[in-house]
Amino acid sequence: MSAQVAIVCDHCGDLGNVGSTPQDARAVLTGWRRRHGMDLCPLCRFIADSRARMATAAGDAH
Repeated sequence: MSAQVAIVCDHCGDLGNVGSTPQDARAVLTGWRRRHGMDLCPLCRFIADSRARMATAAGDAH
């Protein structure tokens, strides 16, 4: 029996992939991003990017 690693979105809990190592499991994931030690699925990554852009735009307005 060998160990398996699951890559799960740290925001929504979506299961991305399972592999024998984190690198193997992430190798086939498209659209996922690892940011600040957290794995983000494509949807949560889009939301995080949008929030960052809105915060930047709000900071520029002041």
